[in-house]
Amino acid sequence: MNTATTDLEALAELCLQSAKTIKGFLAANGPSKLAFDTQALPSFPQGDEMTQRVRSDLRNAAKTLYDLVTGPQECLMESSLTSLQFIGSMRYICHFKVPDFVPEAGAIDYLSLAEHCGVDPGQLKQNLRFAMSNRVFCEPTSNTVAHTAGSLLLMEGKPMRPFVQWLTEDCAPMIAHQIDAIEKWGHGSQEPNQTAVNYAYGGKGPFYDFIRSDPVRERRFGTTIQQVSEQPSSSVTHIQNGFDWASLGNGTVIDVGGHIGYCAVAIAQAAPKLHVIVQDRSEVVQMAQESTIVPKDLQGRVTFEVHDFYQPQKTCADAYFYRKTLLNHTDKNAADIIGALSPALNPGNRLLIMDFVQADKPVETTATERYYRAVDLQMLLYYNCRYRTLDEWKELVKAGDSRFEFERECSPRGSAMPILSFIVR
Repeated sequence: MNTATTDLEALAELCLQSAKTIKGFLAANGPSKLAFDTQALPSFPQGDEMTQRVRSDLRNAAKTLYDLVTGPQECLMESSLTSLQFIGSMRYICHFKVPDFVPEAGAIDYLSLAEHCGVDPGQLKQNLRFAMSNRVFCEPTSNTVAHTAGSLLLMEGKPMRPFVQWLTEDCAPMIAHQIDAIEKWGHGSQEPNQTAVNYAYGGKGPFYDFIRSDPVRERRFGTTIQQVSEQPSSSVTHIQNGFDWASLGNGTVIDVGGHIGYCAVAIAQAAPKLHVIVQDRSEVVQMAQESTIVPKDLQGRVTFEVHDFYQPQKTCADAYFYRKTLLNHTDKNAADIIGALSPALNPGNRLLIMDFVQADKPVETTATERYYRAVDLQMLLYYNCRYRTLDEWKELVKAGDSRFEFERECSPRGSAMPILSFIVR
């Protein structure tokens, strides 16, 4: 059924049929419960492709129904106000460690909770009651507070705490000053130190200088990135099905900016004769050599090398691989990074880019589309970057070295990112 329809009965029927399918899936896969109390599932269980598609249909149809019967004017008012205050309430709740002082089972009164948190009882109640309208905490009886499944995820030690704090504590000031940054440095700035981050926090360097300047912030950001990378669609195992690595025989692949070797291990496992060199900064290479990421049986074929990818490439290879590396650089700088390969390139060499490719089509009003459009705007906040379409990737690579010709795009099943293959002619 077309989820783009605006027919209320058709949308309601889609919701009903999708709900029945999902209910059957849950019943067939052991005891599990979709609810909001503390015994509920913290996230929807990973299902097969059909279940995930049905779940997506239900989410999109239910949101369309809601928006239709709310109407455009109320939607704009509601979204603007509640989005703003959601950020504020989550920041308050995490900053003052409210979840840690609410018992995991049972309830606590507002006055006692305020005393534990060291906050004003009235302001605490205001923030919590707004959060409760979003099913974060609840009032089992008048003037008492108890956990829900959502608020439990915000306790100290749970991965959602730093994730939410990163967005509400660290990124909110960036959003507040993004227009100021544009007004100061101009529209479409290509400089990585002329971002909303620089305006909001006053730093003179790029985003990663800002991250490294505060150990607490660095840990929050690291946990956030880890949360995203642990999603099935971001698994490094997708690398193995995105390119025919065995076709390179006993050749060499350089994983440029490959950190401590996760991707290199996946590539080496996919092609038993291939040699993989990981290039990164000296401190990262040292960290990699002290880690146990590379299994003993691969240590002869996965090696590490110090290299600044802005400098001319000195090591020849059959293929140069970039995974989520160029995403964090403006077009001007990303083209320079690709251009730095030129001294080492020979006909037949490949450039392999595994990164997000924005669909070049009219925007869909789906949950998936909203998520990726939001992440796209995060790239603007951090780096003055954006997600690129396939044509934009092609133009970028050509700007780096005109000898590269596009070969193909391969999207592994279940992967959020395809691998784009370019060859030197």
